[in-house]
Amino acid sequence: WAQMANLIPGKARAEYGEQRQYCPVCGSMPVSSMVQIGTTQGLRYLHCNLCETEWHVVRVKCSNCEQSGKLHYWSLDDEQAAIKAESCDDCDTYLKILYQEKDPKIEAVADDLASLVLDARMEQEGYARSSINPFLFPGEGE
Repeated sequence: WAQMANLIPGKARAEYGEQRQYCPVCGSMPVSSMVQIGTTQGLRYLHCNLCETEWHVVRVKCSNCEQSGKLHYWSLDDEQAAIKAESCDDCDTYLKILYQEKDPKIEAVADDLASLVLDARMEQEGYARSSINPFLFPGEGE
C-alpha cells in the first residue's frame, strides 16, 4: 500500500478545517506525530498509519480540534522522554508525539505500539485516543 501511495502523481496537500487531521494522500487517520531532526528540525508532522505519508502540522496546537490553550504533555519517564502524549482539554483527546532529537531511531508505528502503557495512562486520565494504529485491531477469531 505504501509503495502504491508513493506512485500517486503530483503533490498532495494537507487540508485545513475539518479534514486537517486526515492523510492528504489516502485519507486515513494519523498514528502519531513526529518532531523531526535535520533540515526540518523542530517541525511537527502527523504520520499516516496506512501509507506512511507525513504532513506538517503546527506545534503546540491540538491536531484534532486546533485549540492551543488547554494542552498538556504526559510521559512515563521524565520531562526529556522521547515519547509523550499531548492531551487537549477542549476535545478530551490525545495524540502521541515522538521526538527524533531525543531518539534518532524512533519510528512512528513501532514506537506507538511499544508505548501502550502510555495509552493506558491517558485512558485513566479520561482522554480518548484521536489516532489509530492498525496493528491494534483484533485479528480473526479474537
